Formats: sequence, structure tokens, C-alpha cells
Amino acid sequence: MDFSARMARIGRQIVRRSAMAVLALPLVLGAANSVHAQDDYPNRPVTIILPFGTGGVSDIIARTLAPHLEESLGQRFVVENMPGAGGMVATQAAYDGDNEGYTLMNAGHSATIRATLMPNAPLSQIDDFDPVAPVGEFGLVIVAKAGSDIASVQDLVAMAKANPDRITVATVAVGSTQHLAALLFNAVAGIDATVVPYKSSPEAMAAVARGEADVAFEITAGAKNAIDAGQVVPIATTLNRRSVAFPDLPSVEESGVKPYYVSSWNAYMAPKGIPKNVVNKLNTEIQRIIQLPDVKAKLLEFGVEPYVGDARTVSDRAASDVERWRKVITDAGLPIQQ
Repeated sequence: MDFSARMARIGRQIVRRSAMAVLALPLVLGAANSVHAQDDYPNRPVTIILPFGTGGVSDIIARTLAPHLEESLGQRFVVENMPGAGGMVATQAAYDGDNEGYTLMNAGHSATIRATLMPNAPLSQIDDFDPVAPVGEFGLVIVAKAGSDIASVQDLVAMAKANPDRITVATVAVGSTQHLAALLFNAVAGIDATVVPYKSSPEAMAAVARGEADVAFEITAGAKNAIDAGQVVPIATTLNRRSVAFPDLPSVEESGVKPYYVSSWNAYMAPKGIPKNVVNKLNTEIQRIIQLPDVKAKLLEFGVEPYVGDARTVSDRAASDVERWRKVITDAGLPIQQ
């Protein structure tokens, strides 16, 4: 991070801490009111900010959970979509919100990738926020054209080794989970397939369906329509276990390419300083809700499995993923934003 960006972040933190210090003056009535406000949380609507548009996995998860949170906690949970600037629009809006639990932000796997690709970003979804609760985890699925000679990971690897530079892998944007998953697969399998990023999931699926690409790496939600329509067929999943969405499909590791696993995940974060009892209350409710049969069934339609854990689960996962993807990004020579 360059000097000016670092100083800007420090300045914002000083302002926030100064405000908190004023509120923390030892006035008995004020202290009592503060404790009471935390004890009866929430006593006004809560906003969940998403750095993505409507219709995606994060949006589906948030809008599935919100009504249940409203029912159990007695206040509205409003989902606001704020895509743009690589997640920075939403991150800034969430950072400028309160740190009392009334402003939450959806963060996750993409933030751990941005930590390397955008090291000079003025805000970090990891460093400038406190974790609240893990929500969902979802692997990727590898798909091939229906009726092609590639019916398994073994077929894919054998064909790539027999025909160097012939195999083409479709993904979405450079630096996306799908793109990095394909690069990691190349490295672990010892092949040199050509990875081609498309603008969107439907375009990547169409490329495979018409034979322009041999396979694609995609999250289940992005591949679902093409799979349901019979345009592409799944050959493996990328979790380190069998996917609940595709219980009959082997994982990449089961297929002989290892060590290899890729999963994306979502969690809720809050601006630093959120009270611990509010974190515990939110985490308890979220963890209960994601295990409800109707919620699990709804999320499973899009390949999302409940992510069981607490705030520490989120911070530990973020730290390990940052290091893991930094190596993949560095080894691949992807452009780093200066």
C-alpha cells in the first residue's frame, strides 16, 4: 500500500476511534444506555451490504436468510446491492456505516484474492472489518460438452498431456475464483491447458457447449442452467469432499489430481469495533438459520452448503486463503494493481 493510501486509512481509523473515545466517557447514564442498546440488539433495521449485483450466489444467500433473521430478531434486515470498483463501492459504504451491528457486509473468498491483486486498495474487507459469522461454502464444478471424449478428470489430463497446448479451459474474469482454480489445476496436474477468461458464466458455458472450449471451471450456480439444459455435463467437483449438490460426482482429488481443492465462501463482516455480544448473537442466529431444512434446500439448489463455525472460523480461513492464492497469482504472473 502506498504512503498516501496508508495515511488515508489511518486517518479514518483515528476519526472512528476518537468518536468511540468520546462515547466511552465515564458518564454513568451514557454507559448504562450503551449497555442497554447492546442488550436489546437489534432495536432498529439492519443493513446487509453486498459488493455484487442481484441474482448471484451472495444475493441469493442474503435474501434467503434475511426473512428468517427478521422473524427471529424482530427487526428488518435490508439487503443492499452495491457492485462496482472491484468491491470497493460496497466496502467503503460498509466502512462508513456504524460498528454496532446495524451495518453488515458480505465478504468472502474474493476478498482473499483481492488482497494480492489490489494491495494498495484504500480499504481491506479483511483488515478493516471484524468477522461476524460464516454463512455458506460452495465448490466449483468442472463441465465438458455433452457427448465429448472428456468424461472424467482422467480423460482431461490424459488428453492434455498427449496434446500439449490443445486443450482449452473456459473460466470467467482474470483473477476470479474460477480462473485461479483452472490455473491451479494446470499446476497440480502438470499440464499446460490454455485458460481463456470469458466475460460471464453464460458465455463460458456457451463456449463449452459449442466446442470452442473443452471444459470450464464454474461455480454450481453459474453452470446450473447449462447443466439442466443438457448443454454441458459435470465431470468433477473441486471441494475436498463429495459435493452435496453432486453426490455422485468424484472430486478432483478422488480423480487422482492432488493435492487440489477449491471452494468459495461467504461470511458477514462488520466495521471494526462491533461489540462481542452482538457478534455472538448474530452468529448464533445465522448458524441456526442456515441449518433449517427449507433454507438448506433453497441454498443447495445453487450448490451452497452451510458453512458451520464462528467469527474465528472466518478470520482463520481468510488468513490461510490469502497465502494460498498469493502463490497461485504470483506463479502465474497475473497483473498486480499498483
